[in-house]
Amino acid sequence: MSTTKIYSPEDFITMPWRNGLGSTLELLKHGLGDSFQWRLSMADVAEDGAFSDFSGYDRCLVLIDGKGLTLTDNKTQTWALKRQLDTAHFKGEDLIDAQLYDGPIQDFNLITRRQNCKANVVTSRHHTTQTICLDADLFLLFNVHGLTSFKLDNSPIDTLDEQHLMQLEPSSNSICVCSGDAWIGILISYI
Repeated sequence: MSTTKIYSPEDFITMPWRNGLGSTLELLKHGLGDSFQWRLSMADVAEDGAFSDFSGYDRCLVLIDGKGLTLTDNKTQTWALKRQLDTAHFKGEDLIDAQLYDGPIQDFNLITRRQNCKANVVTSRHHTTQTICLDADLFLLFNVHGLTSFKLDNSPIDTLDEQHLMQLEPSSNSICVCSGDAWIGILISYI
């Protein structure tokens, strides 16, 4: 099992949105500039509007705070995110429009370049404690709020502070038991 890396809010970087209508807090990414393979970020959204174009990428958006929003694409498919940790998966080239329900929200974003990697997102939305088989090249765990604990294989239980991110390159057949009120786990596999 390789060593875990922990990133704190002091490590995160504020970046402008591609469409110029706001900014995102970049937590971590693999790759340079706009040609990244994957990126994790959070954004505060205060008004309705269109999403930036990320053609060639797959996106997962998770509601982490606020009353919610509805996403609609150019094919009239909709995603209603009403509760914390509700998720939407869509293509970066889809023309997505967001409508807020009742005031600003905060969301968590995973963007992966389709030709380089794929991702699986697990949250504590339905089960606060879950055993995750780490059958991927990379495992990331983000603590949205409260206290999140994780146990890697036979290691002692460790904790992850609120708004902190853990990164791990797992060994084959590794597992992680994640527990806490509001966390997001991401498995990334390179193609």
